[in-house]
Amino acid sequence: MAKKKKDNDHVYDIVKEQILSLKIKPGASITENALASELGVSRTPVREALNRLESDGLIVTNNRRKRVYVLTIREVREIFDVKICLESAVARWATEKGKPQNFANLERILGEMKTISNQKSDDEGKEQETLNRWLEKDRELHRTLFEMAGNQKAEQLITTLNEQWHQLRVSMYMLEGRMERAYREHEDFVKAILEKDAVSAEAAMRLHLNNLKRELVKILNLFHYPA
Repeated sequence: MAKKKKDNDHVYDIVKEQILSLKIKPGASITENALASELGVSRTPVREALNRLESDGLIVTNNRRKRVYVLTIREVREIFDVKICLESAVARWATEKGKPQNFANLERILGEMKTISNQKSDDEGKEQETLNRWLEKDRELHRTLFEMAGNQKAEQLITTLNEQWHQLRVSMYMLEGRMERAYREHEDFVKAILEKDAVSAEAAMRLHLNNLKRELVKILNLFHYPA
C-alpha cells in the first residue's frame, strides 16, 4: 500500500512539474494512455494523478477529455484580489512577529535577487536559467515571510493560488524589464519590513500585487484570453 501511494505521488509530482514548467502547455489535451506510455507506468497512478491535479485546478474535464486549464481574465482578477488581501496582511504580520534571523535572511535574499535581476544575456538558455534562479529566490523570500508571519493557513491558500497562475507568471517574467521592476517592488516592501514599519510594508506589498495584477490583465487582454 505504501509503495502504491509513493508511485502515485511520484507520477503526480512529475505531471504537475510538466504543467507548471510549461512543458505541457495551457489548453493542451492530456490522455492517460499517452502519459502512462511516456512515464513507463500503468494507467492507474496516472489516473490518480490527473484526478488530484483536477482538484488543484490545473486540469479540467470537458466531454470526457482532460486538458490543462486556461485561466480566464475574471479568474486572474479573483486570484489577485485574494492574494492582495492575504499577502498584504502577511507582510504586516512578518514585520510584527519576525525574529532577528528572519530579518537577516530577508536582507540576504533581497541582495541575491538584485544580483540576478541585473544579469543580462542574449543566450536563450542562460536567460531561462536566470529566470529559474529568480523564481526560486522569490519563493525563498515568500517562504521566509510566511515563517515570520506564522500563519500556515494563509501560506496554504496562497501556495494553491500561485500554482494556478504559475504558467502565466513564468511567461510574464520573460518580458523585457519585468524582472527589474519586480525587484524594485520587492525592495520597497522588504526594506519597510527591515525597518520594522508594518504599515508601509503592508502598503508596499499591496502596491506590488496591484501592479502585477494590472500588467497581467493587460497582457491577457492583448492575447485575447477568455474573459
